[in-house]
Amino acid sequence: MKKKNLIILLLLPFIIATLCIVTVNVTYDAIDVDISFIEWEYKDYEPFQIKGESTYKLKAKGVNRNNYKLADGNELVWTAVNKDGSPEPYAEIVKSGNDFYLKPLKEGEVVVTCATQKGNVSRRMTAIIYKDSVILFQPTISTSQANIDQTVYYGQYDLNGTSKQGAVIDMSLVTLPAGLASTVSVTSTENASFDLDSKKIHITGTGSATVTVSTTEKSASFSFEIVEKGVNVYTYDDLLNCTNRSQSGEIVVLRKHFESVENAYIKSGTSLTLRENNIECFGHYDARTDKYSFDTEIYQFETTFNKNFIDQWNEFARSSTKYSEISSKVKAGLRIQKDFYGNGYTLNLHNLTFPYDKQEGTSGQSIPALRSDNLFRGPLSFYTLGDPKDLPLVSAYGQDNAGVYVDGDNITVNDVNIKNCDFGDRYENLDTVGTVMEIHGTGITVKNSRLSNGKTVLRAYSSHDFLLKNCMLRTARNFLFSTGANEYLPIDGELVNEVYDANGKKIRSSINDYLGKDGIGDTLLNEFIMTDYTTDDTKRANIEKVIRSIQSALNNGSRVKGIFKGSTTVEDCLFEGAGIAAISVDSMFNGPYLYNSSPSFVYDVFASGSMTGGLSLVPYTATNVSGTSYPVKLTIKGNTHFYGYKTANEIDLSGLIQENISTIANLLTNQSGISITIDDIFPLKGMVMQKAYNLNYTYKSGGNTYVNLPIAYYGGGINLSEVILEDDCAGHLSDQVEMDLLNSYLGLKGGGFALEAAPLRNLMMKTVTTVIGYEPFKFHFVEKGYLYGEHAQISQLVANAKGE
Repeated sequence: MKKKNLIILLLLPFIIATLCIVTVNVTYDAIDVDISFIEWEYKDYEPFQIKGESTYKLKAKGVNRNNYKLADGNELVWTAVNKDGSPEPYAEIVKSGNDFYLKPLKEGEVVVTCATQKGNVSRRMTAIIYKDSVILFQPTISTSQANIDQTVYYGQYDLNGTSKQGAVIDMSLVTLPAGLASTVSVTSTENASFDLDSKKIHITGTGSATVTVSTTEKSASFSFEIVEKGVNVYTYDDLLNCTNRSQSGEIVVLRKHFESVENAYIKSGTSLTLRENNIECFGHYDARTDKYSFDTEIYQFETTFNKNFIDQWNEFARSSTKYSEISSKVKAGLRIQKDFYGNGYTLNLHNLTFPYDKQEGTSGQSIPALRSDNLFRGPLSFYTLGDPKDLPLVSAYGQDNAGVYVDGDNITVNDVNIKNCDFGDRYENLDTVGTVMEIHGTGITVKNSRLSNGKTVLRAYSSHDFLLKNCMLRTARNFLFSTGANEYLPIDGELVNEVYDANGKKIRSSINDYLGKDGIGDTLLNEFIMTDYTTDDTKRANIEKVIRSIQSALNNGSRVKGIFKGSTTVEDCLFEGAGIAAISVDSMFNGPYLYNSSPSFVYDVFASGSMTGGLSLVPYTATNVSGTSYPVKLTIKGNTHFYGYKTANEIDLSGLIQENISTIANLLTNQSGISITIDDIFPLKGMVMQKAYNLNYTYKSGGNTYVNLPIAYYGGGINLSEVILEDDCAGHLSDQVEMDLLNSYLGLKGGGFALEAAPLRNLMMKTVTTVIGYEPFKFHFVEKGYLYGEHAQISQLVANAKGE
């Protein structure tokens, strides 16, 4: 075979192997979507008079900005429940055709909720049912009408620029009939006072507060909690002044939604009008230039993950005029350093995270594309083959940018709805938008919150005593929650280990000698890539001993076992819509190629590759990049549920690498007839489906076979993290199940350089493990059919918060 063809054959598997998964799908794979939110004109309290048999038509609209095809269950439905919990209804919902009506029955307060049929988007107001008179007393700026924690929070202070002053709440006071206004009297707790003339509540203390206004016939109360040292946030500048612009941060109490331009404004040319009085735009937007000022507003910090490759590449780049350095900085939309009270309001970071441009897709659809001023451009590199700046053939990812970075100890984030973007109808659109929330610290709690729409939704590395309680996590390109450790044990190349020779004889050698150029281990790894072991059981057994001893030496797992560098408790949480699995428990890839470019045969092929213009295809190969990740501990308890049934085709691993394989694909035009898919080269999901079927964890419906993957453990390098399953969750999840790729690959036939598909595929598959390592991947499964067809519902979170 010509050397050029040999280079191509080995280059392709390594591109796959660097992160062991797949290349980007270039087709437009549309998905059915859910509405973004519910739009209506109801205030927090609305009056409905009893007039015989009269009913009131209820009006709301589910917002689907670009008219994407909606998934089943997005029809709006209405419910009414007595606010005081009494059994006899004050009003009822009547449906006629496609319309819903409220029918008053007797005087009282009724919580009226509009939600999607599947229950993942909702909005509510309080209907006051009255006969002759009513008094309405409520904040001028509406609440979120979507809070999970039923307590309404206000901060002790407002901001005037950057200065704090005593908080003031603008109120609306309406009496029906209007003449009753002259008889209104006021009572209040000592920490708040209401001025009838100005209609303002002045906050004078902290703790629980109630202001009551009364007429001769009726009374109405407004109760809330005043957060000590809390700062009310009404504007985007308020938000920045309490987070990114503050050295130590402020306790934030959100008093408005912070939405995308499209969701916040009604646009007419360059004129912008806010849609509602409780909505602001996340970002300073200039409609004339279509620009933002995020570059001066975001928070940036040095990556906390392994940056050995970045440092080595930058040192190389500084010595050459042909190559550029790459950043080791992570960007965050908001840095939270103190408690954060969301009041159910939304933070939508779409205009920061989502690509500004569009390009034509292969099926005629418009696909989002990065513009030069996009700050979020995807995660940093853990390892890259090729030039990471101009031609990254493939990149294994490290830490990603974050919408919200929770940074500090003993911080509580309560009742906030955060999403990184409105991503459209294609999961691939989430590739560059970053992590929705990253946790960094000890004793952090996130509760009663909704997090959605990110490459990863929530990430907690090396964070101890992290509590995720009563939260809903939805829609991730990769995983809804990823946990692991930043700390790792570097490989000691001089350490002498027990390894094997070609005859299966035990010997002792250092890693450097054993895997060095022409060392015994290096020679045997070269042989492993090329050899068919299916016809010789002895050779197969011997090479398996060799490879497992190499991995054991690289791992040195006894030195990290039981030393936990992070701990998380997940309690009463709902997970839905992960591209791979709901939760990933991560460890670094740790194959011999990442240590010293072994097998040397593979390295020699890369080193000989070049491009036009004299540039090397792989100008620099980093070494000693990886190591053994320290373990973390994860406890899952309470009523935690996983809604994530997928067919094999819907398990999408393609969001885990960046690739530019297309520049090399043209070189294969003379190799027609070879048809090898990504799933052929890295058959993990096929193995997962087969294992689930064998263990009776698959579920059939409508002619399709489904599996639900709640937890995945990264393999390759050793993963010694522990997952503890308790309560209801434990009864519906399988024990840990291993997927041993090495054992599978050793059973492959072929493996030579023939151009037929099977031998070429097998060659590629074996090359994969030299990069990622040889330890098994592990999974848990949800029991067959449990919660199939059901969805995560906000009403469950509300009930949990109430203690029901």
